[in-house]
Amino acid sequence: MRTVLRLLGSRYGIALVLVVVVVAVVGFGRTVFRDRESRSGSDAFGPTVAPVETTPDPYNSLGDDSVVEPSAAPSLSKGAADAGSVATRFANAWLRKPGQSGEQWRAGLKPDASTDLMAELAETDPSDVPASNITGPAVLENLGADTRARFPADGGTIVLGLQVINGRWQVTSLDWEAA
Repeated sequence: MRTVLRLLGSRYGIALVLVVVVVAVVGFGRTVFRDRESRSGSDAFGPTVAPVETTPDPYNSLGDDSVVEPSAAPSLSKGAADAGSVATRFANAWLRKPGQSGEQWRAGLKPDASTDLMAELAETDPSDVPASNITGPAVLENLGADTRARFPADGGTIVLGLQVINGRWQVTSLDWEAA
């Protein structure tokens, strides 16, 4: 017994123990992956559940309520600016400008922003705005009564949500997607 313990305590014994552990791990891994390879690509790993058979829906011909049809174009007041113009004015006013006070910054945003958005921006410090330049053209996504405008800027993308309120387009949401 002493000779076995002395042998295991030597560097040759430790090497032998490590070889046995590596062989055991490799053998176990091959067994697991061989089982996985023998299955088809669509089989789940682990227990499978038989599919549930369903009967056809008798009301299927009535239409799908989850499909959202785009709404009609919103009604604008005569002479009201289009969504792209409003979004561009707002985005340019939102940009960081050195030396601009918070009141000056909010006054530049107010003509094109909803009252809810202005309330959210009431405590915002304009020096915290992450962009100082728009670097490319706006991309407008018409969502019916809602529109989204995306402006590439230095360091990310300005994303504005617009809605028609009181007959004119107003920016109702503002988001920044860092690059």
